[in-house]
Amino acid sequence: MMLNRVKMATLLSLAAFVVMGCTSEKVVYRDGPNYAAPTAGAASFVGYADEATKKTVCGSCHVEKQGRWATTKHASAWKDLSTSGTMQSYCQPCHTVGQNGNASTSATAGFGDAAAAQYHDVQCESCHGAGLTHVTNPGLGNQPLASIKADTGLKNGCGECHSGTHNPFVDEWRISGHSTTWATSHNSTDTTGCWPCHTAQGALKAWGVTSNYVEKGNTTPESAVCAVCHDPHGSANTAQLRFPINAASTDANLCTKCHQRRATLQDAIAQGRNSVHSPEGPTLFGQAGWFPPGMSISDSIISTHGNVAKNPNLCATCHVSKYAGTDPLTKAAVSSTGHRFLATPCVDAGGKPTIDQTCAVTSATFRSCLGSGCHGTEALARNAFNTATARVTALNNEANRVLALVKATSKASDCTFATTKPYNSCLGMQFNQTVAVKVGGIIHNPFLVEQLMVNSIAAVKKDYGVVSSSAISLEPQLKRPDGVKLSSNH
Repeated sequence: MMLNRVKMATLLSLAAFVVMGCTSEKVVYRDGPNYAAPTAGAASFVGYADEATKKTVCGSCHVEKQGRWATTKHASAWKDLSTSGTMQSYCQPCHTVGQNGNASTSATAGFGDAAAAQYHDVQCESCHGAGLTHVTNPGLGNQPLASIKADTGLKNGCGECHSGTHNPFVDEWRISGHSTTWATSHNSTDTTGCWPCHTAQGALKAWGVTSNYVEKGNTTPESAVCAVCHDPHGSANTAQLRFPINAASTDANLCTKCHQRRATLQDAIAQGRNSVHSPEGPTLFGQAGWFPPGMSISDSIISTHGNVAKNPNLCATCHVSKYAGTDPLTKAAVSSTGHRFLATPCVDAGGKPTIDQTCAVTSATFRSCLGSGCHGTEALARNAFNTATARVTALNNEANRVLALVKATSKASDCTFATTKPYNSCLGMQFNQTVAVKVGGIIHNPFLVEQLMVNSIAAVKKDYGVVSSSAISLEPQLKRPDGVKLSSNH
């Protein structure tokens, strides 16, 4: 038996469908290819109208989603498996349409019941659930919505397939900071301040994503789940990312769209603070901190890490680095997808990142630093990190000593921040200290951080007449990978 793709019972149901819509996307009505009626055991999953041309039944109306999805790896999941030479029956549920990935059924369905070509690949229904009811009567408000939840063991969402030894994306995300962004939100009701980066719903709304999903209106939001960074329907960017990772701009780069809060003095003061919050992007691109008189933003303080010509993947080069290793006990091959977002993780004897990440720097791996070609070996990368850390730590200690000297004078109140009084170098030096001590701040741009500390200490020394220690040089000491030493502006 064959069914036509668009089957409208009455003009009334068509009108209702137009009003209600499936999402805010443009829905196009047209006659599409006939499709095979699902078998009873397929649990109302309709699958492809034409597998050869990758035309899903859903795509006859949702043409924009269909076009984007057809370019994703989900659309070639069956071919990739069947031509791999290692296909096993237990692999097939994650490479076909059926019960995996959605909560519409827990029983065998789709390809699991009828191993037909119409259920090949990871199609719309793999996330949205069975579509027959919606296809045959779309005006009843029965749109099958997908869930954005992500966790191991869930009967819906990305984790049902993207987890386990073979594909541990969600397993790693689950123990990463991204999985706890809602729990660590500073204000559970601030939908315009904290939510756009600390919640999935807030981020998607801030980024203009209007598609409906199960949790869209929930008052208790999700953390930064997979669907925040990856567009399930496909995108022009690698790995279906919503924004590029190779854009040297805080507002255009996927990672730095959030990792840029209170990085500059202007942003911090606007929020009544004299400290950074998440300054990673502006630090990387040489824009973070308080710039003392005589010091200006220039290419000389953009590190190689932030130079897209030398490090094309920018943040992702180090923070989404894949590792292959062996299990120390079983000796079986294990892999890491990089979705713990650890740049220099502690690893076990087999080379896999450990749960505990409190090891000494000598025990951490610097393999990710070799990705852009800047560092020839792990040892060289580790030495560069240690040198920069020692230098900035010494400068921070000197800043604390100078700060104590100023506080011992009649101008001690200058070093207490308030939005109602003029800004000064003592406050600026303290702001730059928050850049320097922020986790990862040094490695994101050691040259910028050194320049900020050197110049702000010099400014305080000049403005308040305090004497800096002869044991610390206020001439920049760090050298770029090309051997050029930066000169200070003080």
